[in-house]
Amino acid sequence: MRLICLVLGCMAWDAWSANQVVWHPKARTFDLRVKDVPLEVFLGMIKAETGWEVKVEPGLQRVVSGKFRDKPAADAIRLMLGRVRFALLPRVEGGTRLLVYAGNTRRATRAVAAVEQTAADDGNPDETLFHLPVKIYYMKSRHVSINADAKITDLRPLFAGVNEIWSQGKIRFSPGRPEQLLPADVAAEKEFADLFKPNVPSAYVRLHQSRILHRMIPDLPDRGKVFRVVVLYTMPDAFGAVYMPKKGVVLMPQVKFAGLIDKGGVWKDGSPVFFAQSNILAHELGHALGLPHVSTQGNLMIDGRLREGGGVGPGTKLNEKQIQAARAQAKTGGPRVPGINPQAGD
Repeated sequence: MRLICLVLGCMAWDAWSANQVVWHPKARTFDLRVKDVPLEVFLGMIKAETGWEVKVEPGLQRVVSGKFRDKPAADAIRLMLGRVRFALLPRVEGGTRLLVYAGNTRRATRAVAAVEQTAADDGNPDETLFHLPVKIYYMKSRHVSINADAKITDLRPLFAGVNEIWSQGKIRFSPGRPEQLLPADVAAEKEFADLFKPNVPSAYVRLHQSRILHRMIPDLPDRGKVFRVVVLYTMPDAFGAVYMPKKGVVLMPQVKFAGLIDKGGVWKDGSPVFFAQSNILAHELGHALGLPHVSTQGNLMIDGRLREGGGVGPGTKLNEKQIQAARAQAKTGGPRVPGINPQAGD
């Protein structure tokens, strides 16, 4: 099939410093600015940004270009693909499937690989988009309460929600390919699993959980130089996530409450639960960026004990002082780790 180029309107291409796809999961809209991007690369950017499953008909070629903001998902993809056909379908296991094809949906058989975006730097340090890679680890353990399965939880939709929140600070987090992580201490691993026994008082859990986790989670290389999220199956004291400054990792349970996450342990794309969990992860990444708790209602960094009203998780707002502090830490490329990367926090 011959290559086709679609240009949307009259655009100042010279002002574009990088191709960019931004997904707003709550509104289910896209901001797009791409120029002369091959179809499969463009679809890979969509996959990386949204966490969708994306498949394309082998041999289908196209070059796409376009620039717009706040377009609903189907409208945005239709504008970019022109006459190429596509289908946006819900997945039974949660999330969204995008099929791109010339004939019918059965021809969309090749899985598209995620294509990470590069940050644009327009020369103004206050406007630079900080693009922060995040290493993802899933704890592997013989204990059910610890062992996390990467196959049942896709973190990309979760990070799309995180990035929507952090867009106010021009900071984006990009999750990498998941890796397995073994506990550092077998005795601590068992001690943590024992916290789930029904006869263990909650006061004992609150007193000892942090100590046990610090022994169980390994000291990973390059602490303070790279952002990390470690996923374990669940936590006994119902944490949504927690930043561990000495380890330089955000620790996040795969399942918090059965009532909040479905039986498969998946954050469902577009559900109220998904956005609550995005808020929680965005909050903990705020701690990784050196931000302390505040008492302001509606703020992303509010102390959970001070939050008023119903719902789950913190707010989403940041003030200018918080944004500047977070950007100062983001400029180092890594999280705040006392004694190792304290530039913006100590």
